[in-house]
Formats: sequence, structure tokens, C-alpha cells
Amino acid sequence: MKWPIFLLPIFLFSCSDKKENNTTVLTPEHGKTEITEKLPVDENAALSSWISYYKNTNPDFSAEKFAVSNTSPITYYPSNVKVMNEKGFNEIYKPFFVFNESKTHYIDFDSYQWNIAADGSASFEADQEVALVDYKNKTAQRIAFFGPSFTVEEAYWKGDSVAVLLGNSYEKVPFMMKFNFRKKMVQNLQYPDTLKFNTPYSKVRFQKFGIKTE
Repeated sequence: MKWPIFLLPIFLFSCSDKKENNTTVLTPEHGKTEITEKLPVDENAALSSWISYYKNTNPDFSAEKFAVSNTSPITYYPSNVKVMNEKGFNEIYKPFFVFNESKTHYIDFDSYQWNIAADGSASFEADQEVALVDYKNKTAQRIAFFGPSFTVEEAYWKGDSVAVLLGNSYEKVPFMMKFNFRKKMVQNLQYPDTLKFNTPYSKVRFQKFGIKTE
């Protein structure tokens, strides 16, 4: 079933008992792809792993089919996530952080979304924050926020200034977001079709780090 999505940041306000009240929720809209720029294949091992996983049940799934739907300035918001190694930081999250090439910054899309329950499994919040963390200066900024219908499943860096988020939706329509921090711009990339799978990549990623999700 084809269902084109148009990833356009919409500014909404929601409440969260866990963090501050004002949030930027990124939600899709039906629309027409405006740009046909393609994403290079195999530009990163994390991308290859993500593509390969879904390709097992979707032989035609390919990074080349993602196209830029829109480009906009990056919007930064305060974040309350704990920076690695600062007081109160939970070491369970450390293996999940995605560092840039020089190890000065990292992407954190885990510590807002889940905690470890008493039985050792992950206990999830409905929403997910993506934070850019300046490890050297011990500061964090929110760069994206998703409601329960969308999940960032993987991330990687291209050098020191470009980070890419790989995600999926409740409707099984994958998406990407490419942040260029030097240019202060973010590109939203869309996939033109739905996928078939029983277990999302996000659960496989947790299992890889020894975290139970059920």
C-alpha cells in the first residue's frame, strides 16, 4: 500500500510529566515531494544495517528511494537530558549515544524515551526527544521531538557537522532527517511506500545492547 508522507515540522504544544511543557512535535502531512535529491547508498555502516534489516522483508527497500521533501532551519530548544558523566547520569544509556567523528558532540535519542524497569526491561514514554549534546561543554539542546506515532531507530554522523536520523512510523513508513549543524539547516527525507515487517528495527537495536523490550 503506497502512502506518501510529507515530513513538515509543525509547532504544537503538549504536556509531559517528564520534561518541560513546550515541545516541537514533528508530524507528517500528505503532500507532494518538492525535491528529488537522493541519498547516497552505503554512506555509513549504521545506514547499511538499517537498510539491510528492512530489506529482508522488503527486497525493493533502498536508500536511493528516499528523496528530500523539504529543508528548513534547525530549531533548538532547551533539553533536560543528563550529559554523559555529569552528576545524575545513568550509565545504562552510554552505549546508545552516537558520537561525531572528533567525539566532541553526540546524539541522544534514548534517555528521554525510556528507563530500565525493575525486571530489567525498557519502560517507554509515549514521546521521544532527540538531543544534540556538546560533550566538551556539558550542554544539551533539543533538535527534534516526536509523538508516539514516530520513532527514531538509528542515527549516524558524517564527519563532525552532519547528523542523520533514521526512523519509522506507526504506519510503517520510514523517514530520515539530515541535520547540517554548520549550515544550521535540516532536510526531511521521505520514503514513497510502506514496509512489511513484524518486528521493528528499534527492538533489534535494544536486543543488541542486551535490553529487553517485552
